[in-house]
Amino acid sequence: MILGIDPWIKKLWYALIQPDLKIVEAGILEMDPKKFDRIEQYSRMLEIHNFFEKLIKTHKIKKISMEKYFVTSFNLKNAEFVYGMRWVILTLALKNNIEVEEYTPIELKKRITWNGKADKKLVQKFIAKLYKLKDIPKFHDTADALWLAFIAK
Repeated sequence: MILGIDPWIKKLWYALIQPDLKIVEAGILEMDPKKFDRIEQYSRMLEIHNFFEKLIKTHKIKKISMEKYFVTSFNLKNAEFVYGMRWVILTLALKNNIEVEEYTPIELKKRITWNGKADKKLVQKFIAKLYKLKDIPKFHDTADALWLAFIAK
């Protein structure tokens, strides 16, 4: 099994697939925006740890593929917590001998559309075709998690 993760603090998208591209589970872990103080963000890291620890114990995950996070002036205040969540996931991977791969958003787009600056809708269309989905994924981040899982297989 391969796990693709697009990590953010308020929302975290994930996709668990089998090597034959069967989607086992795909979803989003959302944080209540009304509970967005520092203590809640630390609690969020524990929530994410517990969720992925259970997922790892339930499924034989061989590889985790995760999007790299770049700090800019637009996302500076969230960087501490996104890196914290990445640390949680990486620690679980190391603890469970799971291989980890990381990709930048540009690398992801380039590997699926051959254009690192491709439109998010185009990526969603490629993912729908690749996984033979009836509709494109509702959120581009869901498509990213599915693509991350695919390229790690």
